[in-house]
Amino acid sequence: MVRVLFVLNSLCVGGAEKQVVSLVNRLDRSRFALSVLYLKPEETLRPQLEDAACADGIRCLGVSKGIEWPAIRAIAEHIERHQIDVMVCTNMYAQLYGWLARRIARRKPRLVEVFHTTDLGSRKERLSMALYKPLTRLADLLVYVCGAQARHWQREGLRARQDTVIYNGIDAERFVDRWSEDDKAALRAGHGLARDDYVVGLCAVMRPEKAHADLLSAIAALRARGVPIKGLLIGDGPLRAALEAQIDALGLRDAVRITGFLQDVRPAVAACDVLVLASHSVETFSLAALEAMALGRPMVMTEIGGAAEQVTPGVHGLLYPPGDLDALADRLATLHERTTREAMGARAAQRVRAEFDLAQMVEGYERTFSALVAGQQLPALRPDQPRDLATRS
Repeated sequence: MVRVLFVLNSLCVGGAEKQVVSLVNRLDRSRFALSVLYLKPEETLRPQLEDAACADGIRCLGVSKGIEWPAIRAIAEHIERHQIDVMVCTNMYAQLYGWLARRIARRKPRLVEVFHTTDLGSRKERLSMALYKPLTRLADLLVYVCGAQARHWQREGLRARQDTVIYNGIDAERFVDRWSEDDKAALRAGHGLARDDYVVGLCAVMRPEKAHADLLSAIAALRARGVPIKGLLIGDGPLRAALEAQIDALGLRDAVRITGFLQDVRPAVAACDVLVLASHSVETFSLAALEAMALGRPMVMTEIGGAAEQVTPGVHGLLYPPGDLDALADRLATLHERTTREAMGARAAQRVRAEFDLAQMVEGYERTFSALVAGQQLPALRPDQPRDLATRS
């Protein structure tokens, strides 16, 4: 039995957090004894984390900001009490806590950093990397979530004792479009959208890096050109009031709707014709994009992180440069043609099931954890490694 502790910033709604929840729920409980410690009391995803999956417990450490030593000591005590073999830290802030805890703990588990970021969106994030780079060199393993991310950060000199790529995956069977045309029409009607409208959706927390405003501007530009496009913003967040003000300023009150927070986004995504990911930074290998693709929806995505590993342009969706509103509008105009978008959506669903199913991701982590505990060396990554040869552990 390998005892694995997951340390993450919070259980808020986010791709990295959803990845941890999916992984913990699906790891083989006959081989791995699991526990989860999360630093901040943001717990929207907590109901999705199965208590039965965590034999060694789930706990929030109540961190508000910065470095709080009671939380570090709590992690160290957990490591010792449960004889942890592998500590998996999601993103760099959690890694700092995990590394400090291992320093003071009598037991020294293998330290794994799972990194979900490629393009850094702020000056603060870029300054933080000056601290995290030397810290990451002390980790036993750095896991990237796609090949492009690995190549980017290896060129930037980010190293651990070992590096690997394990692609993000989703439960593809959960994201099958089982809703009838009448179901979708009813959901649309509930948001003031018609059955035959061309509806473009964006499913993300309303934060600056998600660039919802870009989609609103593109919709306004297309409507001015005579394209009868409408929008559905799926989710909620701190920028909602600002986005509602922009909707009014652009004259889109009758064309764009906001769902608010949904416990299950699948019906809303399935009710859209196309999904957009307009992010300028942070995104690396979007779970939201994989979920939409599995539901048979083509993606229009900014070409950042591993977007080109998810979507082959013209096959599974379309890509465009971040912040290029004209290009975004042009891509959305292309997909106004129903047969075009439906063909891309069907191929997108096939790709997710073939390459990015959750079972493949879970198997990769299970092999990796076992190899670390056994002291085995993982295959080395090369910065020039193409996507289809990227190590899947």
